[in-house]
Amino acid sequence: MQRVISAHFPYLPLRLQVGQHTQTLEALLDTGFDGALAVPPDWIPDTEQPADYLSWTLADGSAVTAAAYVGIVEIGALPPFAVLVTALGDEPLVGRGVSDRFSVTLDHGQRVIIEP
Repeated sequence: MQRVISAHFPYLPLRLQVGQHTQTLEALLDTGFDGALAVPPDWIPDTEQPADYLSWTLADGSAVTAAAYVGIVEIGALPPFAVLVTALGDEPLVGRGVSDRFSVTLDHGQRVIIEP
């Protein structure tokens, strides 16, 4: 069985492609984020045009609108899939749009296990 284990709890290692730009990163698993993936705006190449603009309510209750881009995510050897990548915040976040595709085990605060 394919699975990905991250010992850097609660982060997931992943590879993100937006346009011709590919980046390997670790993103915080945030089960309170309804989107798929959020990355700091400066991680998106200036040459990319947003696919959409999305409205979000932040943890402090404030509302923001952020550019969203079509991206491809790979987590370990699991099959890649398309997501909307929101350019927002200062730390990469993996939200429910990604985690709901998998069985996610938070193992005693020590590791994150992702399985199909």
